[in-house]
Amino acid sequence: MDMPEPPPPHPRTRAPGQWEAVCRDLQQAIILGQLKPRERLVEDEVIARIGATRHAVRRALAELERLGLVIRQPNRGVQVRDYTLTEIEELYEIRACLERQAAMRFRFPVPPALIDELRAIATAHAAASSARHFADIFALNNRFHETLYGAAGSAALAEAIRRYTFATHPIRSRAFPSDELREVAIHDHFAMLDALVAADSAALAALIATHIRRPMQFYIAQTFIAPR
Repeated sequence: MDMPEPPPPHPRTRAPGQWEAVCRDLQQAIILGQLKPRERLVEDEVIARIGATRHAVRRALAELERLGLVIRQPNRGVQVRDYTLTEIEELYEIRACLERQAAMRFRFPVPPALIDELRAIATAHAAASSARHFADIFALNNRFHETLYGAAGSAALAEAIRRYTFATHPIRSRAFPSDELREVAIHDHFAMLDALVAADSAALAALIATHIRRPMQFYIAQTFIAPR
């Protein structure tokens, strides 16, 4: 699959110290596959490429590490996170168990305010998806699911889901450039809302299980299955 390649930011267009912009640029490069799994992110190279201060680059790398998109290893520095096939399968097995359990914990009817909040997030996510604003897609998708699971009645379960979701961020985000998968994700979010309104825990659990596997399958196909 051909990935779009936006032009690199010109050093003179960036105000020094704007670590958020540096983080957004690197995040998009990882999402689009321009920065590959296991590729090192050397501070001096990032500074030279995008024209930011060292402080801004370090802050950006720390935020990417917090998001789970990169890892920091002794004597090897920062590199884009990668996974073995077994690690992927195990992470998603755990995610499926946790998220299905959350779906079954909802007490119905759910508050209308929750439906309104989730619908607003889903609508904003759909708009970001249509505009191909990948950093916004990333943030809004996380917000939708964190809001959903935060309302399931177990703070410990919601935190466990958040932790394992963070662990799969590089896998999930690689699917964002796919127009087809973004459209399906939008449909899934609104279908989850319909299941909540209908007080149908089983349908919600089934939707979630299918929803989280699509990016995993896409990542495996892109990373482990050579094109013919």
